[in-house]
Amino acid sequence: MNRTLPLVFSSGRPVAFVALLWVLSIGPFAIETADAQFPEKPITLITPFAAGGSSDLTARVFTTYLSQYLGQPMLIKLVPGQAGQKGTLEATQAAPDGYTLVFMDNYRDQLHQYTFRNDYYDTNEDLVAVARINYGQIGIIVRTDGPYSSWDQLETEARENPGQLRLSHSGLWAALFVPAMQIMQNMDLRIRMVPYRGGGPAKAALMAGDVAFSMAFPATIAADIEANLIRVLATAGPERMLEGVPSFVEIGLPPSTGYIHRIIMAPTGVPADRLVILRQAFAQLQTDESYLAAMRRLGENTEYLDGADYEAVRIEQSREYRELVQAIAGQ
Repeated sequence: MNRTLPLVFSSGRPVAFVALLWVLSIGPFAIETADAQFPEKPITLITPFAAGGSSDLTARVFTTYLSQYLGQPMLIKLVPGQAGQKGTLEATQAAPDGYTLVFMDNYRDQLHQYTFRNDYYDTNEDLVAVARINYGQIGIIVRTDGPYSSWDQLETEARENPGQLRLSHSGLWAALFVPAMQIMQNMDLRIRMVPYRGGGPAKAALMAGDVAFSMAFPATIAADIEANLIRVLATAGPERMLEGVPSFVEIGLPPSTGYIHRIIMAPTGVPADRLVILRQAFAQLQTDESYLAAMRRLGENTEYLDGADYEAVRIEQSREYRELVQAIAGQ
């Protein structure tokens, strides 16, 4: 009887045996690669803000609920410093794989290109919008035990004592600084601007009596209003946010003054399919009643906008901020 001998390598091992070893060695890897679904590990969210501000508090809310829709946790990494440039730089230098995102605002995204020299990144070229979480409308705030019960009173004193009233802000060309500059420009007021490292420290300075007034977003002052520690004198927008409190338009400011847009961004070059997964997760979050309730308790809206739609908003913001900086520089 004829027998067919198995082919062998010079080592004496049959080809079939070697082939089996090869399949076993790569098989699990091949299956894992084929079945891999982004994300396979936690996602890092860089926030270039100090702890305790409105953006930090907002991030802590949405990251709590987002894991249900991503299948992985989103971990906050605070990287404050240099008016947000330190954290933004770290994000732009991260691998564009979807595992590192940055929580920006419209000032750091579109304004700072006109106010800070930066040779290391260009947000328009290096970052793409994933989603706008919401927008915030700022308010002018004072202590309830202070001398001001209305904006008219504070404005009158500012005009009678130019450059004497002290206002705490969150840093040069940041979320509290910009509307304060717009108020001075549009109302021809002179106010002494005192910088602090973020919105939280700026509010603390007000509560300590170091300044006469400040500015804040709802998330950071809701509890203080309820405790009757802080009084709001006016809020951004054309409509009133609080009963008995005038809007910025009512006190003579343009309707766009005092808005912050909170945006999730990814390094440019993130694979299209991963960007879609991220955007879908944030869209699904908008139907989560627990998330929506948590944002309401924070005093924040949930005016979500998909990243693709927000890209058009960025273009208009860039134009407005260029004109603002040119107007201030020309004074």
